Amino acid sequence: MGLYLNLDIAHAVFYSRTSLMDIIRGILGIDDRAKLARVLEPIVDANGVREESPEFAKVSKRIHGIRVCPDFEGYPLSQRSYTVDHLINGGAKEYMIKIDDPATGKSERTSIYDYFRKKYNLNMKFPKTVLVQMTRSSVIFPLEILFVRHLQRWPHKLDERMAADMIKWTAVKPTGRLDAILNCQKILDHAKDPNLKNYGMKIGTSMINTKARLLPNPEIQFGNIKHNPGTTGRWDLRGKKFLRPNTKALECWGIGFIAGYRSSITHEQVRAWHEHFEKLFKQHGGVYKNKALSIELRDDIGVAMKTLYEKTREAWGSLPQLLVIIVPDKNSFSYMRIKKSCDCRWGVPSQVLQSRHCMDNKPQYISNVLMKVNAKLGGVTNRAIPKTPISTLRPQSIIIGADVTHPMLGVWTPSLAAMCISNDPQGISYMGGCQSNGDLKEIIKPENIREILLPLMMEWNATLGKGGKPAKQIYYFRDGVSESEYNGILHKEVAAIKKVAAECLKVDRWPGKMTVVIANKRHHLRAFPKPTDKNASDRNGNPLPGLLVDRDVTSPHGWDFLLYSHAALQGTSRPVHYTVLLDEIGHKAEELENMIYEHCYQYVRSTTPVSVHPSIYYAHLISVRARHHEDIPASSGPQHGTRVPMRRELEHPRHKEKEEFREKQKEHQEEMLKGNTGHRFGESVPKAITRAQSPGSQASSKDARYKDDKKDPKLAGSRLLPIIGTGNRLSYKMWWI
Repeated sequence: MGLYLNLDIAHAVFYSRTSLMDIIRGILGIDDRAKLARVLEPIVDANGVREESPEFAKVSKRIHGIRVCPDFEGYPLSQRSYTVDHLINGGAKEYMIKIDDPATGKSERTSIYDYFRKKYNLNMKFPKTVLVQMTRSSVIFPLEILFVRHLQRWPHKLDERMAADMIKWTAVKPTGRLDAILNCQKILDHAKDPNLKNYGMKIGTSMINTKARLLPNPEIQFGNIKHNPGTTGRWDLRGKKFLRPNTKALECWGIGFIAGYRSSITHEQVRAWHEHFEKLFKQHGGVYKNKALSIELRDDIGVAMKTLYEKTREAWGSLPQLLVIIVPDKNSFSYMRIKKSCDCRWGVPSQVLQSRHCMDNKPQYISNVLMKVNAKLGGVTNRAIPKTPISTLRPQSIIIGADVTHPMLGVWTPSLAAMCISNDPQGISYMGGCQSNGDLKEIIKPENIREILLPLMMEWNATLGKGGKPAKQIYYFRDGVSESEYNGILHKEVAAIKKVAAECLKVDRWPGKMTVVIANKRHHLRAFPKPTDKNASDRNGNPLPGLLVDRDVTSPHGWDFLLYSHAALQGTSRPVHYTVLLDEIGHKAEELENMIYEHCYQYVRSTTPVSVHPSIYYAHLISVRARHHEDIPASSGPQHGTRVPMRRELEHPRHKEKEEFREKQKEHQEEMLKGNTGHRFGESVPKAITRAQSPGSQASSKDARYKDDKKDPKLAGSRLLPIIGTGNRLSYKMWWI
């Protein structure tokens, strides 16, 4: 078994000389440059009012901060780079500049198009498309002559299509990744590095060889049969019933499908999918009484969800138990709005599906969806039967999972702390909650721990504890903390959990014991089993599920280990680095390690073992879902990227100064396009804070596309229930996952 350290690339990088127009084509998904130029051209209505094209704001935001170089025949400074600030909604033939002749002292007014044609003999192909303004000296260039400087990161969040392409590009098989590392090692040539020699440091030329163990996989218990997946790490649901179906029969539920798009599903296709869905649900042991109400949705998302909810309630005379929404694409913002409406406004479980999958109507896809539906209705897919009795979860034990997620760069939202606790004796299903945790704070505040855990533990004591048998053991799985924060976990979070457990029992000190485990996936350790050893590697060369490394590369001062609990679908698999900070319960090494591995087979939404303990997975899902529940109007648009959203700028102390700059910039660019004032090429211009917008223009396309949920008269009387306080304070509880 060989291991190595690997520095993964976290963001997309521009490696070669690329035209800025090609980057924008990728952003908008347009194949042709001429079509792109037409799409970005300013829109002039019948009254002569200039407006931005629908794609203008999106492109202007995404290209902000990219370093570019102007390059065309005859330009002497092609190696000089500039940083893009924003787009100007005007063409090269319209934008007028003032050129001073130092020899005669005369000034001449000319357009940017004529300037480049006379000075550099450049005939532009797209003189009507938008211009690009730089941050450096406010220099303005035509879009078509700019090229992206290589070896720089793409600073923005990737959309679904770009993320998928990036994953395919980085998903390198173990053999390819190993060859790349060995090749880089030859290029670096550490033996001849003068800096390493100066400090007397030597780097070995071979990987570390260590011995690893393969933990026995558990059997999987379904409602009707047992299944042994072996070392494949995969199984399916054909002929299998859920271990525990939905606790209450599905009576009041509705299906809404969004129409009006090219890839929209039809009534007939929905009916066929509906019949197949109910048939498989019954085969898997699901309990239902009534067929779902199926309606077509054509309104805005907020109004459409209200329509689906109310019509479903009217049809069956009770509150809906489930809403199924079939969408035509992978628009993450639409998904967020659907979940926000169902969770916060109506308090009903929801399942979002893509129309193309429903049109295919494949049994495997429907079974995978039914696992999620069954879990949301209170059911359980399966459980793991340990092959080693010592790894069974001890009676009267609680499993707690915790995760803290932080906002992306430039987004002023608080960090969110999510926690969940087990809801059955086997540690399969969970209930949880979420609270805002301050600004980039990793350690969960004691008051947040109490706010989340107190009602959950009281629920556990009233149900599983039967009122008189409180928890004797607590397993605390914590995700994503560094070694420097271990003391904070022990002295703050663990102490707060014990205090909450004591408060539930109304005693001064909780008499039970705790085991605290840190799970970390952000490391650079990879393992390469021998390719010829079929008992250690799969067909792609990755380690088999259950592979455990607990020597040679682990700490000599504590208890830590590397565990491969999953089967990698693509690329090179990465183990989870578990560190046991506290073990008051007193486990043997094989007892805790086997228990963690076996619990990875109990994730209710998957037919494979997951890579990290399910409690951590659920806590992460809660925090991600809570991000959707922030109390902001839909007209604010998607809240991600590197530029501060408008709603946060309103709270900034320099708000008035920024507003003045905006007004000056808009006035200046409007005058330049009208030709009423002069501007010498390269002369300083007030820097734009946001995109330019002509007076009299209507609301942006984003505002028109997504209505304000809070101001829409059709949504009168509805409110977001779980949100407390302002946008900087978010309180949310999830009782089902």
